[in-house]
Amino acid sequence: MGLKDVLSKMKLVEVEGRPVGTPVSPGAPARPSGAGAGAAPPAAPAARPLDVRELIGSLPAPQIDERALPHLGGHGGGDALELPDFEAVYRAAGIAVPPHGYTAYKVLEILSSEGFAGLEPKARAAALAGFLKMNPSGPVPIGDVIQDAVRRDQALDKFEELLRGKLAAREREADAENAALQAEIDQLAQKNRERMEANKKALGAERERFVQWQTRKRIEERRLFDAVGPFVEQNPVSTTSTGAAAGTAGPPPGGTANDR
Repeated sequence: MGLKDVLSKMKLVEVEGRPVGTPVSPGAPARPSGAGAGAAPPAAPAARPLDVRELIGSLPAPQIDERALPHLGGHGGGDALELPDFEAVYRAAGIAVPPHGYTAYKVLEILSSEGFAGLEPKARAAALAGFLKMNPSGPVPIGDVIQDAVRRDQALDKFEELLRGKLAAREREADAENAALQAEIDQLAQKNRERMEANKKALGAERERFVQWQTRKRIEERRLFDAVGPFVEQNPVSTTSTGAAAGTAGPPPGGTANDR
């Protein structure tokens, strides 16, 4: 029986060119006509309302088998965390297609089909329930579909929790490694600062010795200047700092040029 045949039987689509607005259960007795038309049909026993909380409460707690997700990534080593697709998560949670084949996705596909898409929400729900009851391989309880959807949702939540744990572990590892690296940086910086300070002190000592040598050099040059002075008009001995022209500074302080 096709989808349109089912909907026609349930009076949810036009039958012989006449639309019927109120869905009825498949196989319900026709309303009598003629003299007995005004008589009320026998009341059917009220169906027990679907208790969604009871359906959910009967489900086992979701578990994720990480061994079924080999590419989830390990700790350390810099491996990127590869996230599997949703189907892989469902498999790792042990969620399989039920024997009757009607998963939440299958039902969603039916609801999106041409025959169902144009119906009002209540009519669409009634049509789907009737369609599942007429399944050739046996009636499909709508509770199975709800449980399938909830199990998949819970598996995704559990996997998200797992990812959060792995991310937190990686964050702790990164913080520990960064702290160790910072300690190395601080240690090296302190060592370099001490070395820089030692270099400054050594350079200061070298400058002091150089200044002392310059003082002795000027005294020595003056002696040489005085030794040559009596014999020349222009003394060739320099008494200026290095880089100045020899003999251009004149006699040292306190001295005079000697003429012949």
